Amino acid sequence: MDNFLFEVCGGIAAGKTTIASLFNTQKHTPLYEDFKKSPFWKAFYCNPGKYIFETEISFILLHYHQIKIAIEEGKNNLICDFSFLVDHAFAKVGLFSSKLEAFETVLREIRKELPQPNLIVYLKCDAKTELSRIRKRARSEESSINLEFLDALNKALQDVVEEIKGQIPVITIDSARKDFANDESAKVEVIQLIEDYLP
Repeated sequence: MDNFLFEVCGGIAAGKTTIASLFNTQKHTPLYEDFKKSPFWKAFYCNPGKYIFETEISFILLHYHQIKIAIEEGKNNLICDFSFLVDHAFAKVGLFSSKLEAFETVLREIRKELPQPNLIVYLKCDAKTELSRIRKRARSEESSINLEFLDALNKALQDVVEEIKGQIPVITIDSARKDFANDESAKVEVIQLIEDYLP
């Protein structure tokens, strides 16, 4: 199999890490977002409107660095449980004017240096389901997340995914209906669907 890079994108608790973990095999190298490496993530969840600029800049640089190092180390067939599309959606929800322009400038520079993904796996999930999952996993830093924020993020994500269609193949999976975390048949179905798109 040829070397490839694919990004999993979706809202908060849409199932991104679960998808990447399904491809934790000898043929694939999952890259998991280490959000705690950002010095701003706790502050962001406490007050997203106040700390979103530094948080989103730090996340795109962390993601850029993770992929860059993995490529330099010769790791093949990278499966990212994060996506620059999600980063862009977060920015579109909370940044305006010159700050959004600055974010998008950094993002363009990053995209110039990294290979374009061979595939985007887009997990669509309604805000109510996401909020239920967030409450179930009970991370203290996520306690202030509400339906309005999740809905706005999902809409922004849908917009940025639509923008790249035609440039990068996109698989859309309804992760509210397909329980690939717990249902073995759904898991097999999703793996096959994605593998059919891989080189």
